[in-house]
Amino acid sequence: MKHHEIDYLILGGGCSALSFATELIKNNIYDHTFLIVEQRKKYEDDRSWCFWQNNNDIESKLISKSWKTSSFSLKGNQITHNSNNYYYHYIRSIDFYLHAKSIIKKSVNVNLALGEKVLKISNLNNKYLVYTNKKIYIANNILDTRPKKNIYVKSPFLFQSFLGYEIIANNNRFDSTAAYIMESMRYEKNNFLFDYILPIKKNRFLVEVTFFSKSKITSKKLDKILLKSLITNKFKNYKIIRKEYGVIPMGFINKNTYFKNNKYFYAGSIGGAVRPSSGYAFLRIQEWAKKSAINLKENGKPISHPKENIIVYFLDRIFLGVLEKNLSSAPLIFFIFLKRINSKSFFRFMIGVPTLLDYLKVVLSMPKKYFLNKIN
Repeated sequence: MKHHEIDYLILGGGCSALSFATELIKNNIYDHTFLIVEQRKKYEDDRSWCFWQNNNDIESKLISKSWKTSSFSLKGNQITHNSNNYYYHYIRSIDFYLHAKSIIKKSVNVNLALGEKVLKISNLNNKYLVYTNKKIYIANNILDTRPKKNIYVKSPFLFQSFLGYEIIANNNRFDSTAAYIMESMRYEKNNFLFDYILPIKKNRFLVEVTFFSKSKITSKKLDKILLKSLITNKFKNYKIIRKEYGVIPMGFINKNTYFKNNKYFYAGSIGGAVRPSSGYAFLRIQEWAKKSAINLKENGKPISHPKENIIVYFLDRIFLGVLEKNLSSAPLIFFIFLKRINSKSFFRFMIGVPTLLDYLKVVLSMPKKYFLNKIN
């Protein structure tokens, strides 16, 4: 079988790989060849990316909907965070995928191969021999973005499992200017769960149920809970347009599991893109993709995800540890924090750009009963 030589072989064609590829093209990096190998045969509208943002660094045509109000509730008590500067944005995966594909299609040195599954990787004279189900590649460098199991430290660690339906339905209960991030927070059968409801258009909603748990929740089990939530939230005679299911690991990566070589790079969830305390990753991936492309252009190498800010790392580790040990109290922990924190400090902390004063406000907003025990 013929060997195909590539400067940078990118394993996995998800958000990280496509974001990096588009940044390479935007930065006019022509002196290397790049190939993304992705096992999916085609991209589908199978997920959503949402995030708070202070400006429109993300191309506006990719944003399907934005909300200035974020809502949270516990036992009928509602908290809202509002800002004219910080909006909650919603991007459909299919729009992102097709946009990236259209940019890659025009490139002379960045390519995408769908329907190829990586079977084996071996060393070959300071290069890599990569076998897929279709071809054999010789790669000078590898950027690995494939999600992997068993790379996280054992504790603190939780799974965030979710199932959502995009539906058409008549429902006047939900304000179209608000995103309902954590509605009806509750603890059931050893799991912390909540409803996630986004009014996308008139009579069109994304309705999800999300679990924080110590083990993965199957889509079948989530389906039963979601159907109950649809009834509870007064969605009647609805039509399901699409479904999305996912499991996000919330934890800290054990980098001893990495393949140690200065020509093997990691990105995406395996590289530490997912924020451990929230599961948010999209903006962190965009920031990495830009910096990595620029570093490649200026210094000859891409970069893996940077180390976490030490204060953010410390707070996230404590917060996730508290949740892991006190899942039954998670609804109250979140509610107290969200009630005490002011909107701007909350948004900046979630985005990852808090001031020193914001850090102090975050700490003071946490319920002391649980956090002091964790520190001690």
